[in-house]
Amino acid sequence: MAEDLDLKQGEGSPPRMRMGETSTVGLKVSNDRIYEEMKKELRWPAVITTYKKMGYDATIASAIELFEMMIARVDWHVKAPMDATEDQRKKAKFIEQCMHDMDHTWMNFIQEISSYLTYGFSVHEKVYRRRLKERGSRYNDGLIGWQKLPVRSQDTIEKFLFSETGREVIGVQQDLSASYDLNRFKNLLDSTNKIEIPRKKFLLFRTNPKRNNPEGNSPLKKVYFAWKYRSAIEETEACGLARDLSGLPVVRLPPRYMSDDATPEEKAIFQHYQRIIRNIHNNEQAGLVLPQAFDPESRQPMFDFELLGAQGGKQYDTDKIIRRWDFKILTLLFADILKLGQDQVGSFALAGEKTTLMSMAIEARLQEIADVLNNDLIPQTFRLNGWTDTEYPTFTYGNLNEIDLEEFSKAVQRIFSVNAIEADRPVMNKIRTAAFKVDPLPDDEPVHKDELPNNESGASEGMSTMGEGTGTSAMGSSDNSADNLDNAG
Repeated sequence: MAEDLDLKQGEGSPPRMRMGETSTVGLKVSNDRIYEEMKKELRWPAVITTYKKMGYDATIASAIELFEMMIARVDWHVKAPMDATEDQRKKAKFIEQCMHDMDHTWMNFIQEISSYLTYGFSVHEKVYRRRLKERGSRYNDGLIGWQKLPVRSQDTIEKFLFSETGREVIGVQQDLSASYDLNRFKNLLDSTNKIEIPRKKFLLFRTNPKRNNPEGNSPLKKVYFAWKYRSAIEETEACGLARDLSGLPVVRLPPRYMSDDATPEEKAIFQHYQRIIRNIHNNEQAGLVLPQAFDPESRQPMFDFELLGAQGGKQYDTDKIIRRWDFKILTLLFADILKLGQDQVGSFALAGEKTTLMSMAIEARLQEIADVLNNDLIPQTFRLNGWTDTEYPTFTYGNLNEIDLEEFSKAVQRIFSVNAIEADRPVMNKIRTAAFKVDPLPDDEPVHKDELPNNESGASEGMSTMGEGTGTSAMGSSDNSADNLDNAG
């Protein structure tokens, strides 16, 4: 609970200065359009097409899908403020009820948010209702809860609306002109088929919102060039496989067929052979039929075809190059754990380190989601219900990975064997929820004796009698736990 420090203004004269904001963050905005990116294909709204194309890539899709699955599987809870009063605990319970009293599930909401991993941001409109059973709520207390928190598809977001100073986002404009059935929205649209949503009416989730950019920074932006180069190599490889030829196809024609003053018939012949060069594929057009015509002066064939190979050139292993770019893409997306074992290299230790790095990246995304919910949705819900609290409950997320019960039990035993931490209710609740996923007990519930870890290893006795190991003597023959590595200090 926030406490006033009982401080008073000093007797000294404060210097004169403007206390408000005098400058701007420097986000490049013109006519409500953001121009942070130099390349047009990475600017909104053109970047939508770019991200959709990248989303079809197998390597990128697997990395994004991995992050989305990990985010969706995390459990969410509502935590009351520290040293909460009975009223505060009830309000925390109210927020938890709102989570499961919507027209859609909480998991569906989190899954929709995870689309910001592709586009950089996700807009969700806040739809409230009074909690009455006649209005679809499971409760009948008349309080204002959440009916739904629906996403507003990124490809319908035309632009964000800024204040006159350009410092604050005051809304978002939704463009439905591309919709197949505008009649469904005719009561919502203006004359330009657009809808303006005020800032207080939606939640805005963003990845890495540098410079307070409302569009965020999509993880796909970092891998754009790697994806582009790799795609070009794959297309070249596919073209070579389709041709199944060794060399560059070359057709020789008399110069007059390619000159500007060629006759229409000669130009048609030239264009015909151009199409042949472009379209020659194995099993489709693997051979050519050429006229047997010779130049009357040189007696050389007027029409000739050959495969031109590189003299002393280097043959490139496209598969190795493509795998190199795949690895760069997965590394940039913190999903390179997907490559472990595919090249017959790697170890359990390396896999553990990679998993830890990926977990840190996912936790950063989860924290972004929690910050928006805690700083926007919960305070506004309190205000709508007329509550003037300054301390709010908060959303917290659970563990990403399953706990190894064997390792966890050893750690708990060692900690309690040396009295490293008090066995109070918060600690025991952590053990209950982390290891066994059972509901925590109330904070005022006393810790029962049968809840305490049973210490039968002798670790505490050994550690109290010598600085290392579990015996009182390095050569003690009666110490049966000396060979027990689990009890090593």
